[in-house]
Amino acid sequence: MVFVVAPPLKAGLFKIVLIKGFSPDDFKSTEVLSSMNTKKIIFGKRHQLFILLLIAIGLNINTLSNEYAMDDAVVITHNKFVEKGIKGIPEIINQDFFKGWESSDDNELSGGRYRPFSLIIFALEYQFFGANPIVSHSINVLLFALLIALLYQLLQKCVFREQNKNLAFITCLLFVVHPIHTEVIANVKSRDELITFILLIVSLTSLIRHSEKPSVSNLLIYLSCFFLALLTRETAIAFIGVAPLILYFFFNQSIKKAMLFCLPLVAVLIGYLTLRFLLIGFSVSSSNNIMNAPFLYATASEAFATKVFILFRYMWLLFFPSPLSCDYGYNQIPYISIYSFQFILSMLLFTGLFAIALYTFRKRSIFSFCILYFLITISLAANFVLGIGTPLAERLLFQPSLAFCIVAAVFYFMIEKNFKVIATGTLLIILLLFSVKTYVRNNEWKNDETLFLADVITAPNSAKTNLIAAEQYIFKAELESDKELKNQYFQKAVYYGNRSLSIYHFYSITYLDLGAAYYGLFDYFKAADLWIQAHNVSPSNKKIKESAEMLSAILFKEGNKFYEKGNINDAIKCYQKSAELNDSNVEAWYNLGGNYFLLNDSKNAITAWQKVVTLNPNHPLKQEDFYKH
Repeated sequence: MVFVVAPPLKAGLFKIVLIKGFSPDDFKSTEVLSSMNTKKIIFGKRHQLFILLLIAIGLNINTLSNEYAMDDAVVITHNKFVEKGIKGIPEIINQDFFKGWESSDDNELSGGRYRPFSLIIFALEYQFFGANPIVSHSINVLLFALLIALLYQLLQKCVFREQNKNLAFITCLLFVVHPIHTEVIANVKSRDELITFILLIVSLTSLIRHSEKPSVSNLLIYLSCFFLALLTRETAIAFIGVAPLILYFFFNQSIKKAMLFCLPLVAVLIGYLTLRFLLIGFSVSSSNNIMNAPFLYATASEAFATKVFILFRYMWLLFFPSPLSCDYGYNQIPYISIYSFQFILSMLLFTGLFAIALYTFRKRSIFSFCILYFLITISLAANFVLGIGTPLAERLLFQPSLAFCIVAAVFYFMIEKNFKVIATGTLLIILLLFSVKTYVRNNEWKNDETLFLADVITAPNSAKTNLIAAEQYIFKAELESDKELKNQYFQKAVYYGNRSLSIYHFYSITYLDLGAAYYGLFDYFKAADLWIQAHNVSPSNKKIKESAEMLSAILFKEGNKFYEKGNINDAIKCYQKSAELNDSNVEAWYNLGGNYFLLNDSKNAITAWQKVVTLNPNHPLKQEDFYKH
């Protein structure tokens, strides 16, 4: 009598049977095994997990050569608290998320953020490795691999334990390759999404165990992990709605009992909100910058219609994740009215989905769960409750996308029953296309140059993508030694800068950067006009002031050259613009008055000289010297 492996009763499991009349030695021969025709190779759970981890790391390993890009400055390269390492942790705990960033613009972001845990992780990284992009990207990839391992175990052992044994594998496989996740993995700043999801998975796993067999240890784990998730990203609040749904749909708990098990989560949320209030308060700053308040110019009905349509755009990106962009801000998604086709279609779609979810709720339909899960997890990112500073962002689909992956996997097995070849072929094509898109998109996240020069094509109506594309061409021009190529880069910067300006006229940085492009082309007067505009929009901006003073000095010297050549009119133009750029440039006013005097324009000469005496009463020029004229 000996144990042998026979065809499985269920996929993924091996059946152990007893065969009489054979000894163990008989099975050393491959001929005996093949003649019995009882062995069948099936990938078990360990094999599936290995494949998932291999693909998760393999698809994203190209991010290790990437630099810091986009918002990474917020959390590591230009964050004064993080740069202190461990010593900066007390300040991180006591401040708003953006307080450490060395930029005043983000103080305008509405809503406020309290996310100390993710910044503490960055501070610890900086303490031991400094600002090292290889280390930062490696951590993100490893965290993603850990997330996939935990998610697979949760789905396989807990959530889908009564479903098809391969449902968890296909779901996670789709999640691994989905291109919508590239921003979370390739953008170091979005590590908070990874950490939040990991903590919520651990919390949910412990909650499930606690619901089946209550214990103090499981209670403490699921509550503490939820609390840390809240300290990482505010979107973790949605877990209070997700947790009872999972207990109801997959563990035959009544809604009442499921909510009772999750009641301690509410207590943790109250504790978090209390801590947040004591440390940073709940004041919500209203921004007058469309870049940080995307619905600033919309009427109430337009804002509502556009937000509903954006929910449709989120869902569309799950099915067709192309083209992708790091920014969907003003005016990439124009405002729409409640009478528009886009709003009506979106409203009908979500009303229908919600109706299906309610109708199949009592049947514990997996589709009902996925619809509700998606709506709950995307709710805080939809701008209905609080403005989040952006109309749409791919990173905000990280958790909600799990619903799409589950539905897609369920449909695959439904079709596979009768049309195995078609279902498997379609799945393989989707996996291949998604994988290629993910790999290519990761390369585009290499740095700001590659990212925004790609995204200005996919998001041509975004003021931000055009602005930063202009900045990148300015950087390229400044590093270029070939004069012809340098001019081409500056001309492209002018093109994208003007496009950004045509989309949004009240962004001082656009005027500043566009002026820099014209300055590179030696069009000083155009640059001066733009920098004067920049100063009018943002009078307190130090960089604008420094640029204006620098150009004022240059135009003063140009004016002197024209004066020496006897070209008084051109000299006056230079002195005028020099004085406009720097109202305190005494010598520009003095020379301007002198050149007006040479043209017998006493009125303008006296006005300019009066400015000189006002700015510098001790100037050699005396009032009586010009009043007599």
